[in-house]
Amino acid sequence: MASRAAGDAFRFRKAEELLQEGVRGKIYTAAVLLAARQEEVVCHAAAGGANLSSVFDIASLTKPLAAFLFFTLAQEGSVSPEGKLADVLPPLSSDPAAGEIRFHHLLSHTSGLPAYRPFYEAVRETGEKENRRLWGTAEAHDRIVDAARSLPPETVPGRTCVYSDIGFILLGRAIELAAFRPLDRLLRSHLAVPLQMRDTTFLPLADLSECETGRLVSTGYSEARQREKLGEVDDENASAMGGVAGHAGIFSTAHDLFLFSREVLRARRGEGRILSRQSAHRMTTKAPDPPGCPRSPGWDTPAIAPGKVSQAGRHFPEGSFGHLGYTGCSLWIDPFRESIVVLLTNRIFYGKQNEGLKTLRPLIHDAVMEELSL
Repeated sequence: MASRAAGDAFRFRKAEELLQEGVRGKIYTAAVLLAARQEEVVCHAAAGGANLSSVFDIASLTKPLAAFLFFTLAQEGSVSPEGKLADVLPPLSSDPAAGEIRFHHLLSHTSGLPAYRPFYEAVRETGEKENRRLWGTAEAHDRIVDAARSLPPETVPGRTCVYSDIGFILLGRAIELAAFRPLDRLLRSHLAVPLQMRDTTFLPLADLSECETGRLVSTGYSEARQREKLGEVDDENASAMGGVAGHAGIFSTAHDLFLFSREVLRARRGEGRILSRQSAHRMTTKAPDPPGCPRSPGWDTPAIAPGKVSQAGRHFPEGSFGHLGYTGCSLWIDPFRESIVVLLTNRIFYGKQNEGLKTLRPLIHDAVMEELSL
């Protein structure tokens, strides 16, 4: 299934064939590809069990959206990138370094905090031991936040760059405290509604009508939950927290992510509806410390190094930015040519060890970018 601009009937055939190959090769069961150039969608295609309006668990693509929310609050004066996390969410660790973590450290993954901890295991074990439902409750959410607050940094903030879900768990909670409202409501009021991102939400089962649930794409079976994840976040920590968190939990469509990306590009030109030019450039520019850090506040950048294959492919230049999602989703933006490529899949459906997308995704991006460059 595909939708193209007039005259583009065969232009993106190679990319669409690669998209179909992913289904045949059991890399995913469903996928949607969208490409845009200078605010015009020029390719929109679906494969497998997806259609153009399918709703995907976008996993860690939640992080740039959370960063966007942070910068909207910063524009209102509620927070500052230079502000200390401890001023909003005091640490429970006795390590003095924990009190030196600033928001820009969390946003750029330079806080020194560990990459990951399976906090959900303690939630599950406590619920079983006490014979009560704990998973997905407010109490479980608070337990996980407190467990994250209790971890000492492994290095001095600003010294190393280590991708950290834990940092964004804390960022998400701090955003809620600064805004005096839950993250899901803030997503709606500060991003989804203003940009008409109608299908972007936490907890989609609460928002979609019964006849619309067929648009949800499954991410397979959860051993921890003993059920299929359809409209439920794949990430176990986010699920245990109730499905609303700063590191994962948002569901969206390719078109909604195009609208989001278009706002970021417009804001970089000083034409954003929500984000200021200063905020957009800060959010999409690599962190200065530590030297060589590939992260900007909320985004990743293409790995441009001899002998290394970037998941963005070969044609996104230095200065581009994007992000990956564990479920098999990605978003990459070339701000110079104002090109956007959204690829949403459910590669996790076949299990955590399914790594075929790592080879296929750069090929799809290359096929799209080669056409966009013509």
